Amino acid sequence: MPLCGNSKKPRMYRITHRNPHVTFAHKPESLLTISSVERKIVILGDGACGKTSMLNVFTRGYFPQVYEPTVFENYVHDIFVDGKPIKLSLWDTAGQEEFDRLRSLSYSDTHTIMLCFSIDSRDSLENVQHKWVGEIADHCEGVKLVLVALKCDLRNDDADEDENDVSNQNSRAKQLISYEEGLDMAKTIGALRYLECSAKRNRGVNEAFTEAARCAITAKPKGANDDEENDHGSSCTIM
Repeated sequence: MPLCGNSKKPRMYRITHRNPHVTFAHKPESLLTISSVERKIVILGDGACGKTSMLNVFTRGYFPQVYEPTVFENYVHDIFVDGKPIKLSLWDTAGQEEFDRLRSLSYSDTHTIMLCFSIDSRDSLENVQHKWVGEIADHCEGVKLVLVALKCDLRNDDADEDENDVSNQNSRAKQLISYEEGLDMAKTIGALRYLECSAKRNRGVNEAFTEAARCAITAKPKGANDDEENDHGSSCTIM
């Protein structure tokens, strides 16, 4: 996904997308006798780390070829998790600093946050702890967290390069964030899940949203005016 040389300005509006397709994780025997529950998941992370591409692959089934910054958009997607139908309200947000105030409007009544970083950007990983966790505490304290590493296909791309170009491979590998580094960060911030995916290859995307939805099923909605006690401090599950 091209990240540079694009002059497009972020979109200053919200669009609600309704996907007619349903994602299944353990499909129930009968779909007609079970009423669905509604859950809100907010997707956070630095700008250009791959959040919108992941959402597009999950809700629309395609990977966008052109990077277009987003302020915030809302997607509605139906999913079955462990036999339970869930109507997901998925909120895509802008990671740029100039949209901090606008982004704060997204937090109300949130059940789970998918906090994202790109494996080719150490700044995006560092900001998980130094920026995003603090913002979440200010606006949505106690919400359940799922940490998601994006663009994981880049590791495989390096392995497919010319075998003779060993020096470049080694240099690139040192720059990319490892699975262990991501897992350590998940434990540090108290995330309930750590997952890795590639929107470009459509690997791990459904699993990431399924696990986020699984966390959201039992979550109480959190938001800027919520006074309930923090309940996300449990151990991290490795996915």
